Amino acid sequence: MKFSRRFPGHLLAAIVAVAGVVALPGCSMPHVMGLGSYYAVTDEATGRVWHTDKLKREERGIVEFRDPASGAWVSLKAAQVREISEAEFRAGPPR
Repeated sequence: MKFSRRFPGHLLAAIVAVAGVVALPGCSMPHVMGLGSYYAVTDEATGRVWHTDKLKREERGIVEFRDPASGAWVSLKAAQVREISEAEFRAGPPR
């Protein structure tokens, strides 16, 4: 039995696809593809506003997101979320 020294293209494509799923479990596919959304999250209790591009909505109504300024994940029980433009995200939340 003779084996080719060339690596089959379809096998390489499968490895790349699986590696992408395994290596980026916290990223949504639109963000990986550069098509992500940006959000303004307002804490209803304090009125504080954050801008983020990483957002999760839990089944029990809690909103979790990554604060880009500190890198920390923030969880809020009562929050308003709205989608914003990339320009508004880059400008940062109001001070």
